[in-house]
Amino acid sequence: MPVSKAHILDRLRRVKGPDLEGNIVDLGLVSDILIKEDRVYFSITVPASRAGELESLRQAAEKVVREVEGVGGVVAVLTAENKPDEIRPSNVHEHPRVREARKRGMAGDGASNGQPAPGAAPGGMRQAQGVPGVKHLIAVASGKGGVGKSTVAVNLALGFQAIGLKAGILDADIYGPSQPRLLGISGKPEATEGKKMVPMEGYGLKAMSMGFMVDEGTPIVWRGPMVVQALSQMLRQVEWGDLDVLVIDMPPGTGDVQLTIAQQVPLSGAVIVSTPQDLALIDARKGLAMFRKVNIPVLGIVENMSTFICPKCGERSDIFGHGGAKAEAEKLGVPFLGEVPLHMDVRATSDAGKPITATAPASPQAQIFRELAVRAWAELEVVQGKGMKPPALEIVHGGEALQVTFATRDAHELPAELLRVMSPSAEVQGHSKEQRVTVAGKRRVKIRELRPVGNYAVRVVFDDGHDTGLFMWSYLHMLGLQKDKRWAEYLAELKEKGLSRD
Repeated sequence: MPVSKAHILDRLRRVKGPDLEGNIVDLGLVSDILIKEDRVYFSITVPASRAGELESLRQAAEKVVREVEGVGGVVAVLTAENKPDEIRPSNVHEHPRVREARKRGMAGDGASNGQPAPGAAPGGMRQAQGVPGVKHLIAVASGKGGVGKSTVAVNLALGFQAIGLKAGILDADIYGPSQPRLLGISGKPEATEGKKMVPMEGYGLKAMSMGFMVDEGTPIVWRGPMVVQALSQMLRQVEWGDLDVLVIDMPPGTGDVQLTIAQQVPLSGAVIVSTPQDLALIDARKGLAMFRKVNIPVLGIVENMSTFICPKCGERSDIFGHGGAKAEAEKLGVPFLGEVPLHMDVRATSDAGKPITATAPASPQAQIFRELAVRAWAELEVVQGKGMKPPALEIVHGGEALQVTFATRDAHELPAELLRVMSPSAEVQGHSKEQRVTVAGKRRVKIRELRPVGNYAVRVVFDDGHDTGLFMWSYLHMLGLQKDKRWAEYLAELKEKGLSRD
């Protein structure tokens, strides 16, 4: 029998109100019930100042609904009424003690007695809680919509993956989720025995989005606090596994939702996306200021739709202007990560759910996104105090090896064959561990040329024509330290797959 709202309300009557009298349904605290297939979403209205102490109430409500036969998942959020003059619907009965609790909350002298709520930081800002298994979270944001932020975000995440990092993406745009379409993913997330959601996966990239739980054409009409709570659950009640970086595709703008995410999510840094035109740059400036306000490092600015080269005549057209984001970055004292041209292939692959960084890795556009990823990661390492100075690089033994000497005098000789078969781009061919192509037949490959990529990385050109791998200094250092272990694993893969080095 399908789950109904009446059934959900009946079960929620088992949950006592904030002051242990009555129940949350009869007190008029339950609203916004949404049932989509086997998943249930609803909100519970509580005084703003008591949200922290009433978290147990939310958990109890989730628990009783989760026990309903046919319910596969539950998202319950606490929403708060922040306006003193807001009038509740006349047909909703409110218990006097709830009304009194709301008055105390509005006066700022609720149950906390003037003390910060649990988990609160000085100044009223909540302390950001970490995400198990995720080392770094990077927000990709824009001050306004329509600048291609989501397309940049997914290709940046795939760029991180293409330089040897374990990456994922969280679609934080509840009202207009884009990542299911951009990654070509459909279906619903499954749940673990511990009731956590298993992220969906596209091109080896772990992904979570409200678009996986609600049909593309279904509008989301939640209020701000409910959106923030839903985002928190998509972030922390998901089995992300071990990730080096989780890219957060932020909703456009700089409103309350965006600011709350910036305050409550433990971001390691932010990337700002803008087009070159003045109007977009004005809003990008606001986005940058928001992150600075909450002490989140801005890793850099990306100029999207930077220029257009006609594929037929080769003529260049600066449709939205050119160079504005770079000039703005210099003016504001933040790194400029690079330009992404307006190109039909990027648009077409995005619309088809086949992002260009994954599906056309040899294309100039994919190369641009990999370089953006390298620069963003290098800036992150600098912020974290882990930045590495460029090592001395020398091709030795007639191209059979690369001598890498770091500023710490830590030196490694890396065979050309090792570099070729463990090129970051080669490692992610197929885009998942199960699909990954084990590169064979490279015993005699040699290094032909080294092409530096700023002070961040080097592109190694091999005599078999491969040149898409970007080797960050940290990746070269890791290969040097783990050379024997990684080589043994590679030989085992060859044997398992019946491949040869020749």
